[in-house]
Amino acid sequence: MLADLIERQERALLTTDVRTSPEHLRRLLTDDFFEIGSSGRMLYRTASAATMDLGEIHITLSDFSLETVQDDVVLATYRTEDHSTGRIALRSSIWVNVDGQWKMRFHQGTIVPPS
Repeated sequence: MLADLIERQERALLTTDVRTSPEHLRRLLTDDFFEIGSSGRMLYRTASAATMDLGEIHITLSDFSLETVQDDVVLATYRTEDHSTGRIALRSSIWVNVDGQWKMRFHQGTIVPPS
């Protein structure tokens, strides 16, 4: 099922092995990928993993949902908790089917203010 595949790929992108591997990032992100991080910074796939600051994190994902935008384009939304800071973020990603392989085109994280 597509939702399971995309959720697995989202979870993979939260692991240190994938986040620090140019090969894995090439496989999971489109060439023109960009992100508006929860910090407000813009990040681009064309930057090196070191420049993108995609190092080790301790985040868990919950409340995953997937909606079809159009053929070969889906929107994933979910919630994360950063266990090192306690911060909660709402996240969204646009995934596109590129030659039979689903790749992330865009991602945004928005911090949920403490209540």
